[in-house]
Amino acid sequence: MTGSRNLVLELVPAAVGSSLELPTLIFAQGKYTLLSASYTELNRLARTLDDNPMVNIRLEGHTDNQGNAGLNVKLSEERVAEVKRYLVSRGVAEKRISTVGYGGAKPRASNAQEETRKLNRRVEFTIVK
Repeated sequence: MTGSRNLVLELVPAAVGSSLELPTLIFAQGKYTLLSASYTELNRLARTLDDNPMVNIRLEGHTDNQGNAGLNVKLSEERVAEVKRYLVSRGVAEKRISTVGYGGAKPRASNAQEETRKLNRRVEFTIVK
């Protein structure tokens, strides 16, 4: 073939302390119920954890700064607890997953506009072991 190129990708293992966002986790507004669009990514994470039984993770929940700060912390805690429940239901040992909810305390973007506020409503995981 004329003009074709080969591309070689090298995958590097994630190190302890690495954080990754789960960008397609979707919750109902103001609720902790996972929507079905979230399952593909969570199933992939469960398989990855199954393939790497020595890895432990911490799920970290975040919200925007709209509304009551205390309720936002509670909502972020409920969301990561729901993600943990789902992963455990897929065979991941409960002891391998810790959770923390930060509410709106650790924004990734400005909370001034809805377009950027939605970037702060997220779940991340950090490899802790």
